[in-house]
Amino acid sequence: MRFLVMLLAISAGALSLQAQGHPATLGRPTRVVETIPAPESVAIGPDGAWYVSSFGEFDVKGDGAVYRVDPETGTAEKYATGLDDPCGLLFVGDALWVADRGGVYRIRRGRPELVYAAKDFPRTLHFLNDLAAGPRGTMYVSDTGDSTAAGRGAVFRLEPGKRPTVVPGSDTVRAQSSVNGLLPGTGDSLYAVGFRTGVLSATDGREAWKDLARNLGAADGIDAVADGTIYVSDNAGGILYLISRAHGGQPVKVASGLKAPADLAVDHKRGLLLVPENSGNRLSVFRLSQRTE
Repeated sequence: MRFLVMLLAISAGALSLQAQGHPATLGRPTRVVETIPAPESVAIGPDGAWYVSSFGEFDVKGDGAVYRVDPETGTAEKYATGLDDPCGLLFVGDALWVADRGGVYRIRRGRPELVYAAKDFPRTLHFLNDLAAGPRGTMYVSDTGDSTAAGRGAVFRLEPGKRPTVVPGSDTVRAQSSVNGLLPGTGDSLYAVGFRTGVLSATDGREAWKDLARNLGAADGIDAVADGTIYVSDNAGGILYLISRAHGGQPVKVASGLKAPADLAVDHKRGLLLVPENSGNRLSVFRLSQRTE
């Protein structure tokens, strides 16, 4: 039942975008932060600040970092260093979790600690990418796989004190052979987008998967507002899409011309969409509405 409700949140209804408070286009960014090299992911901290992962120079060991950005001034300062190519970020309480080449790290007071090492995963990792919160203290992390036709991507479930396990079906369903962005639903349900397939799909956590939207390009980041409207970034196409009840789950282009938009996030309190532009070396901030929760 919870899985059905999650799917209906996208596919049902006939309200206009304006009636839901979602603009047909996002317009120009209200702010651009240009002091972060190759930003990839962003998370809202318990202090309200924006935390942004940074590749630095891609594939250069040890030059990756996480920056803390003041939402009022746009000032960015380094929060944690010594990472490789940090991707997905997730706050659980006051701890910041980061997916990186060596595994999944926990950061407290700016100090990274490797908790889920690559060697402890049940299969060879290719590129750990996004993180999402799960039920009962669990987390999910995506492996976007390799460039082969098979893709070899998967989603892993992380439980405290246990070795990572594969989310049922995530390593066999074609739509997620290159799984990138993750978004938690209710209970064990989970949304995921495929980087090479351009497909948004969802699982009930028990091996069943359903495709919800296609033609999303090189789908990378995904986040949602309270009414179920989803935003997805197309990394290669430089596009942001909106997927809502208004269009029966069909993607609507709301921004273009971005430079490798990556793992975006909604700042619900401020009504903002935060978009790291990886090759643009900037964090672009778009106004959504006065309230998104």
